Amino acid sequence: MNTKLLFAGSARMMMRYKMRTFFMAIGIVVGVTALVFMRAMGVGAEQAMMDTVNKTFSTATINLVAGGGHMGPRAGGPVTSLRVADFDAIENQIDGVVITGAMQWLPSEDIRYQGNTRQMSIYGYTDQTEAVWLRGVEYGEYFTSEDIESASRVAVIGQRAAEALFGDEDPIGKQIQAGSVPLRIKGVLELQGIDTHGADKDDEIHVPVTTLMRRLMNVDHVFAGRVIIDDPDNVENVGEEIKLLMRERHSLNEGEPDDVVVITPNLVQDIVSNANRVLGRYLPAAAGVALLVAAIVIANIMLIAVKERVPEIGIRKAVGAESGQINFQFLTETVVIALTSGLFGIGIGMIAAVAFGNLSDVPMIVTPGSLALGLGAAVLVGIFAGVMPARQASAMDPVNALR
Repeated sequence: MNTKLLFAGSARMMMRYKMRTFFMAIGIVVGVTALVFMRAMGVGAEQAMMDTVNKTFSTATINLVAGGGHMGPRAGGPVTSLRVADFDAIENQIDGVVITGAMQWLPSEDIRYQGNTRQMSIYGYTDQTEAVWLRGVEYGEYFTSEDIESASRVAVIGQRAAEALFGDEDPIGKQIQAGSVPLRIKGVLELQGIDTHGADKDDEIHVPVTTLMRRLMNVDHVFAGRVIIDDPDNVENVGEEIKLLMRERHSLNEGEPDDVVVITPNLVQDIVSNANRVLGRYLPAAAGVALLVAAIVIANIMLIAVKERVPEIGIRKAVGAESGQINFQFLTETVVIALTSGLFGIGIGMIAAVAFGNLSDVPMIVTPGSLALGLGAAVLVGIFAGVMPARQASAMDPVNALR
């Protein structure tokens, strides 16, 4: 069997029927483009989320969230199981704890400055935010321990929020209105980007935790907090000690569920990895549907081609071509079309991913694995779509074909 002649013959047939080849190729191009693009989005999202986790949640930190088994407020109302005094107790009673910081959260509030109004989240922190939450101010100053003690009407603001409210105006020293409470801007926060929950951390306001509790929310509890320990290797043990201390302080009997969630770095990374693993599986599935449709289209077009080329098949068999050679020729045509289409799809997908990443805030990362997956998927589609037409062509009786 002269493989070179078979490939040359296949190429001539594809060039002869350009429109047919185009319709066979377009489905694979679209499917592979979507596959590469979606994989780039998934990988980029995973890296961005892990970067945010590593930036805001070091290996020596433990987070506490009020409400047993809940990562946020219950639907039935606020969770009141966590107090500022709980963090003082953790810092004073558990060995290895370096510093703690309570945090309260008001999900949405109208913030006004002159004629501008913007809804944003307000977070209440202690004066140790830079050490505990790993975030300080880009310029200006953060609030002090005196601001915490006196529940001062001061705030620091995220950069995106500052641009929305003040434009090109320097926000330092300006007064904004949060609900009915006036707040004086002391500083502008460092850029942080999107957190693991999808919230824009640059579009928020920080106030002293006591200010948020007493003046804006009128509560005596906090939503969450963080504990910094001295030895990252001891984080799981300290986490267990915190659970026991919280149960003791909150007078929970044996068998009652915890009323505080203790979140260690390992737990956070596992949650993010699992979420991204699911995302990485289901995003390409959408592209897989396009490739499946392309395979069906190619198979049908090739079946039509076989019927149109019956005399050609008969002549080839009459002059000595074996069934395997006929089979190989038709299968080669579909695979070559699929492979060429896959290369075009990879190129378009890479260009689209880079362009979309440059024009938006969504990180896009094209990996060699994504390219190999796209090319492999294209070849598999070609083989899958070409098997049935190739078998039908090779099984023809030359006498009947020549009639």
